Amino acid sequence: MIFPPGKSPHSNSGVVSTSLLILLDELIAEILSRLPVKTLMQMKCVCKSLKTLISHPFFAKLHLHRSPRNTHVLLSPIWYDAAGIHIMVVPIPVSRWLESPFEYYEPYSYRLRYFDIPNDPCYILRNMDCNHIVGSCNGLICLGGGSRSWPKHWFRLWNPVTNTLSEKLGNLTNYFRLTFGYDIINDIYKVVAFSANTVKVFSLRDNVWRDIPSFPIVPFDIHRIHCRRLVDNGVYVSGSINWLAIRDKTEYEWNDITIKQFVIVSLDLATETYRQLLPPSGFVEVPPVEPSVSVLMDCLCFSHRFRETHFVIWKMMEFGVQESWTQFLKISFQNLHIDYGIGDSLAYYAQLFLLPLCVSESSNTLVMASNQRGLIHGYHRRHAILYNWRDNKVEQIATSKQISWFNTNDYVESLVSTS
Repeated sequence: MIFPPGKSPHSNSGVVSTSLLILLDELIAEILSRLPVKTLMQMKCVCKSLKTLISHPFFAKLHLHRSPRNTHVLLSPIWYDAAGIHIMVVPIPVSRWLESPFEYYEPYSYRLRYFDIPNDPCYILRNMDCNHIVGSCNGLICLGGGSRSWPKHWFRLWNPVTNTLSEKLGNLTNYFRLTFGYDIINDIYKVVAFSANTVKVFSLRDNVWRDIPSFPIVPFDIHRIHCRRLVDNGVYVSGSINWLAIRDKTEYEWNDITIKQFVIVSLDLATETYRQLLPPSGFVEVPPVEPSVSVLMDCLCFSHRFRETHFVIWKMMEFGVQESWTQFLKISFQNLHIDYGIGDSLAYYAQLFLLPLCVSESSNTLVMASNQRGLIHGYHRRHAILYNWRDNKVEQIATSKQISWFNTNDYVESLVSTS
């Protein structure tokens, strides 16, 4: 029942037949499942029956299924004051970037979009006894924390829309890197802890770590030879975690790698087994810097530089099907107004590295992180790039805070519980 007897807005007399006020729960759920989360949180205060319906796990799944995807990203702004360094985690609508006012920045000849991020204590990681983002899945944000006084690490789940935060979970006494995803088959959220020789899985159903077989091929980033930390902690898509790896070698020089050594190691969170996916057949030359795996529009993506001329992004249209790799974009550096960091004579860490972050399909816009420093409001900062592939229009993004762009995560607002 949406309205109590006598309170229906469709009644002029205040007395309405009970039969006109009773709707099937399924119909009410269908209607409410299309509303924004913040509206639903307000509606929980209307009456007990609405609160019960909106709080039900089935409704949370229905609403998530109905929700538009790829609408938000999680940023990690950093700001300083007399108390020290503050790291935040802030969900930002992609539309806010696209709608922010821009200015034409001389003498560097680019358009700059600028937006402000306020100092909100609700988003400060230290206030949640955490210090970094592990990942995000279905509206749940997994945050990692640790103690300096003794080797102890944990994680917590946070839903910023429902303002719920789990207790500290998964205490570990050894250092592992963590990633986060959803076991679709068994309806369980899981955290994966991994090192070069050990892999553990923590199920949020039984709250215990279990050892599983170690990687058949060690992911690229673990050994810290030539790599960029946190770029390849593993990406979640279609019930699996995926890492870029190099066959046959754990220690190498970049110039020694051949094209046949590249592989994507995929961990199925339901079976907790691995399989190996090959890069696209169109990936035919070893680029000057490592390729990357990412997720755009709920598809596994593989991106790389091509010679000194282009940046290429491939999408796996059907997960796990090698033949479904499709070239999504091939962007010339000329169209990106980039003439730096792309020479063969440059040292490895001076080379341009781009990472796709998200896509706005409605505006034909790709957002990418860049390791090169752009001059933004008088300061040299690493920046993000907005590229409109329909109009070949390029802009840079600036904020009031320093942003760790390579730690950006996809995010969708949801009612999914942290417990």
